[in-house]
Amino acid sequence: MHETLVDRIYEASVVPELWPGVLAGLVQLSGTAWAAVASVRNGEARWAVSSLEADELVRAHFDRFANNTRTARLLARPYPGFITDYDILTQAEIDAEPVYKDFLIPRGYGFGVGTHIVPQTGDSIVVHCEGRFTDGAVRREIADRLDVLRPHLARSALVSARLRFEQARNAVETLSALGLAACAVDQSGIVIVANAGFDTERSFWTTRGAERIALKDRRADRQLYEALGMIATGQGVCSLPLIDAAGGAPAVLHVVPIRLAAHDLFTRAAAILVLTRASDAPTQATSLLQALFDLSVTEAGIAARISAGRTAEQIALADAKSVETVRNQVKSVLQKTGCNRQADLARLLVQLIPPNA
Repeated sequence: MHETLVDRIYEASVVPELWPGVLAGLVQLSGTAWAAVASVRNGEARWAVSSLEADELVRAHFDRFANNTRTARLLARPYPGFITDYDILTQAEIDAEPVYKDFLIPRGYGFGVGTHIVPQTGDSIVVHCEGRFTDGAVRREIADRLDVLRPHLARSALVSARLRFEQARNAVETLSALGLAACAVDQSGIVIVANAGFDTERSFWTTRGAERIALKDRRADRQLYEALGMIATGQGVCSLPLIDAAGGAPAVLHVVPIRLAAHDLFTRAAAILVLTRASDAPTQATSLLQALFDLSVTEAGIAARISAGRTAEQIALADAKSVETVRNQVKSVLQKTGCNRQADLARLLVQLIPPNA
């Protein structure tokens, strides 16, 4: 069983979707009820993946108890192997700790065994198996049994972290070759890797603290961090219009998630930010509008002219079309851009392209 599980651990380093099966193997090996892996930064644990039968339970656990004494003691423990509750907590501390008395024990759990790994990505990775309360404390022999697998888990983490970093770096450099400023950021906005174009666009952004990107357009900055916060839900894709603080042409910042699944444990990178500048003339900006809102060539041309203040009647006259045809095209543009009225569309697009005729 050990040999089979070792193979699965290394497979999961390059195929994250295999991690639930690895955790199911740890459950079987340890005789526990379920297992989970979490990424921990600044003391706060973020659920990443669990054995298949426990997803809902584990998600609720991390939603309510992202910070708890059990995890803090585990991370502070110098011993690198698997440890049990009684290795880090007294009975009195367990009795008083909310994660036990308010969540685990009422649900029939409360005795576990776990370890933490630091794969040189800035986060700690916690691997934890939770036992049933009626089975009593996890025995030391179970922790020793799991310790045999720990070196493989650690090496898998290192391999996976390096592969994911290279994927982010290659994507950013490819965008540089296309003439686009780009960087990869983690979910808190810290820049992990950036291309040369990133440094030339300082009129749009700066960095602060530990290299955390900050957009000079405060409205867009708030929207950026809202988008990054939503990435884990699969709803973090968005494009933000930006005003150039130096007075140049406006631009669009695209927030592109690196991955949508939650099973990629060992990468800090959450998204790639790509900057595209607007054209100086609306009729030359149709390719930008097409890419941003998935518009057809005709729809993008109509949207550009709306941003320049044209009415449906004026567009119909210029294109020798009926007003009804143009209105139907405008309606399609409104749907794709998420606007309710033509005036809302004009306000949105004027931030992307100057209202020149």
